[in-house]
Amino acid sequence: MTDQIAILVEHDFHDLEFWYPYYRLLEADYRPLVVAPVAPRAYTGKYGTHIEATYSPSSLSREEVMAVVIPGGMAPDKLRLSPDIVSLVKDVYQGGGLIAAICHAGSLLVSAGILKGKRVTSYPSIRDDMILAGGHWVDEAVVVSQRIITSRRPADLPYFAKAILKELA
Repeated sequence: MTDQIAILVEHDFHDLEFWYPYYRLLEADYRPLVVAPVAPRAYTGKYGTHIEATYSPSSLSREEVMAVVIPGGMAPDKLRLSPDIVSLVKDVYQGGGLIAAICHAGSLLVSAGILKGKRVTSYPSIRDDMILAGGHWVDEAVVVSQRIITSRRPADLPYFAKAILKELA
């Protein structure tokens, strides 16, 4: 099995929600790949962090990616406009991979059409979107449901990262 995890970025990604899982994955000997709609290209986070995306969805084989991690911020609203990014999330999930989304990243899961019948959480402002997409929304720090991990906000990052590593193991 591969050790590659796609972490999605677009401009205005939430810096902490990117870097916290990124370094936790590195510590656990996984290989996080920075993926964006257009790559190679530099992207700037909500708080000014710059990251170079080295992969686009078309440069990856879906079979080589065991999971997708989606940070929040304003990036998910931009990511969901990319048909290639939406397809990557859907294809990895349908291929048996893990999908992890925190804060506003649940909006990308809505676009990927993978929430029906799942227990989920998110930042409260997208709760209705997730419910309308068929998810059962709950207000908890982290929710794991059928290979989908969701969390509400940056304060939940320790629980989010722990759940990702547990599910990958």
